[in-house]
Order: sequence, then structure tokens, then C-alpha cells
Amino acid sequence: MAGFLTALAAVLALVPAASADVPGSVVQTDKMWVCKSRVDLDSVTVTMTKNAIGDRRDEDAIHLQPGCTGRIGRIDVTQWAADGVKVADGVHDLVIGGGRVRCFGKAPGLHQDGIQVMGGARITFRNLAIDCGRPSDRLINSNLFIRRAGRSVTPPTDVVCDGCTFGGWAAHTVSVQESVRSGVTGSSLCLARFPQFTLSIGPEAVDPVGGDNTVRQCGPGQLTIGAESRVADYPARLRLDGLFLAQTLGSPVTVEARPFGRTAWKPVAAVRTNDRSRWQATVRPAVQTSYRARLGGVASPALTVRVRPRVVLKREGSGFLARVAAGRSFQGRPVVLQRLDGETWVNARMIVLGRRSRGAFSYRAPAGVQLRLFLPRAPGYLAAYSEPLS
Repeated sequence: MAGFLTALAAVLALVPAASADVPGSVVQTDKMWVCKSRVDLDSVTVTMTKNAIGDRRDEDAIHLQPGCTGRIGRIDVTQWAADGVKVADGVHDLVIGGGRVRCFGKAPGLHQDGIQVMGGARITFRNLAIDCGRPSDRLINSNLFIRRAGRSVTPPTDVVCDGCTFGGWAAHTVSVQESVRSGVTGSSLCLARFPQFTLSIGPEAVDPVGGDNTVRQCGPGQLTIGAESRVADYPARLRLDGLFLAQTLGSPVTVEARPFGRTAWKPVAAVRTNDRSRWQATVRPAVQTSYRARLGGVASPALTVRVRPRVVLKREGSGFLARVAAGRSFQGRPVVLQRLDGETWVNARMIVLGRRSRGAFSYRAPAGVQLRLFLPRAPGYLAAYSEPLS
């Protein structure tokens, strides 16, 4: 009996282990699938989780390498690490009939593409849905990037995505650069993060394919706002600008303001985005003011500009005149006369401003001494100084 069991064990050792793959399909997780010979597969499903992040050479989901040819019925890629599909020079006469490539994350610092075609000839993707852009993530280059790169001797030739759907928020939705008769046709493209690059065709693309495509707005865009300075000296003319990402070029933008002490936002400027998705407006804050840009339900974060009043000290007859200019009256508020003692400014006297935010006063100053006015902070205003007066 012992001899029989030993012989049976030896026979079973020669039988291959059962595969989880259905015949004609590939299913694997955290392991890159590589094609480098003729294939005839119904499907290839690859999931790359965050656990795949580590060695850059193994983080892509699918590599189509020299010698890969034939048919793949559909591909399903779920990617949290790197690129969805990479196509190298030497891939030829390959048809991928459908499926999807979705990216939900990537390794830090990595430039991600849904499909990057660096070479190959007569490659057709049909009815693919590729969505790798994310509003909250940067360094996402393109859903489909066709350009000779890597070790490719010849540019991608006759590489076409037909009847495909491309999501938004990549820097380029589709980018067709150095290639021959390659591109997208009969496809639907969501606006890119930078709308002017939604379908980017470079000068090195020879006879690019780009017919019968539609470009559409997929969900709300994203407004940004910035200012040449966060502090304005009264009276101020301040330039605000920003981007309207993933939004049709030439879109209207309303700039709204909420001055200090107010609760309601009110429109102060109406502009449109230019051919680089940028908008610009000039505002005149009279007091500390928060600004935001808006189109319908899409609004930028609020940006607060603080205001510094204009303080003037000048001689008037045998005395002096203190004057404050701001968007609100400073009547009844104090300013402090200071004199320069060595290298230190010391308080000399206090003046209470009267009507029109002015105050006349006398002061016996030693010859050659420098004087200035100091205005303490007030609600909605920064502290301020006048120019020194000798």
C-alpha cells in the first residue's frame, strides 16, 4: 500500500494545478499582464491595487510588447498604481474589441496615462471606455497618449481608437503626437482639465485621425481665484485672476464680493474665460473684502483682500494736519504722532480725528526731527503709517 501511495503521489505531481482563469480569459491582481506573441483571448482583466506600488517596472497593468498580435475581445483594467496599458514598438495587427480602463490612484510623482502607445502598427481599439482623470489629482497626462517614445525606432502607425469614450480631468483627454495615421474616430471626449488640450494633435503627427468625434462637458468644472496681492493700499485697483478648469472656453464668470461686516455676496464684475481657460477682472476694495468667482452652482474658494488706509501727515500753517483716506469714516478714532529718536520711533502725542477723518494739531518739534503718524488697526482695516515728515 505504501508503494502504491508513493506512485500515486508521483503521478499527481505531474498534473498541472487548476487555473482560476476561464478558458480564453486572463484574470489577475497586482501582477502585470504581458503580451509578446499571438493571442486569441475573450478577455483580460487586471486589477492593480495600492499594494502594487513599489517597483516602477511592475506597476503598469498591461504591457503589449514586440510580437504581440491577434485578438483580445475586451480588457478590464482597474488601476491604483501606474499606467493602464503600455504599447511598445513591435506590436502589430492587434484588435482589442472593447472594455474599460479606470484609474483611481497612482504612485506619488508618477505621470499617469490610461493607454500610452509608444510604437506599433495596425492596432485598433474599439468601444473602449477610458477614464483616468481626477479633479483632486495632478500629473495625470492623458487618457490616450500616442507618441513615439522609449525604445521605439518607428512612430506608432495606424493606431486608432474607434467608438471610444474618454473621461475628463486628465491634462489632455487625448494627445496625438509623433505618429502616422493615428488618433481617434467616432469617439466621445470629455473636456480635459485644460479644455484647450482636450484633443491635442501635435505638429509631428502625420495624417492624424480625428474624424466624427464629439467633445462634451462632463459634470461641473472647477474655478480657481488668485490676486496679485492679498493687501491693497487705499485707494486700490487690484487684479484678480484664475482658471476655469474642465469648462468650455469662453464661459461667463461672475466675480462676487463680500465686504467686511456684510453677509451677502454681490456681483462686482462679469468676464469670460479666454482661449487658455483663464479669466481676469479688476476690483477696487474700499475695506477688507472677500472675493469669489462663480458660474451657476460652481464657485471658487473665497479669497480675502485686506486693505491698508492711506495716512497723510503734512504741515498746515504753524501746525500740522493728520488725514486718513479709506472707504469708511475714521471720525472719532485716534492716530498717534511719532518722532524718530535715534533708530526708534517713539510716541509723541495722540490726535483724535474729526469730520472727514481729519485732525489739525500743533506740536513743538526739535529742528530736523522726523515725524510720522501711526494709525492703529480698525475693523476692516490694517494698521498704517504715513510717510515720514522732516
